[in-house]
Amino acid sequence: MAQATLDRKAQIHREACRLFRERGFHGTSVRDIAERVGMLGGSLYAHMESKEDLLAEIVDAAADRFFEVLEPIVRSDQTSLQELRAAIVAHVKVIAEDLDAAAVYTVEWRHLSPARREAVTRRRDDYERMFRGLVGGAMRDRLISTDDEATAALFILSALNYMFTWYRPDGRMTPEEIGRMMCDYILDGLRRRTA
Repeated sequence: MAQATLDRKAQIHREACRLFRERGFHGTSVRDIAERVGMLGGSLYAHMESKEDLLAEIVDAAADRFFEVLEPIVRSDQTSLQELRAAIVAHVKVIAEDLDAAAVYTVEWRHLSPARREAVTRRRDDYERMFRGLVGGAMRDRLISTDDEATAALFILSALNYMFTWYRPDGRMTPEEIGRMMCDYILDGLRRRTA
């Protein structure tokens, strides 16, 4: 595929992602996306099959980024708490790097067709399972106090995922600093306390 075509496709993805976040998937038309990239509505179909295909590609790309940062952490030889902290910081960084994609991945994926939603759900479950494994490691090492690693993992991911609603790239903290702060808040709440 020619570089110009790849660049145009990336531009379409970026603008569609922004519109899906701003207006929602159903509130965004193909014409809206075409206008944002300076094309006629019909011309957009040279770069995509349908608006839903575009949404699926955006969601898949966002999922890929989350897996890319988590998989090396899961395979590392750090302590269980170091791995969990690294996973939280990495998750925060993925969200901060592309707030539009994070919002679409978190909210708009529900507008995919049932078969595609099921595929996304399987990937999300796989990611959550990996995260749950990190929580389980910290539990086994008696570093956090929780009776249910699944609920603890959901608590952590839920606390992180909606960061796209309040994070500002021009704010006073870097994504790394926010990630470390979130680690402290979350893990202090889960920390094992001794008498």
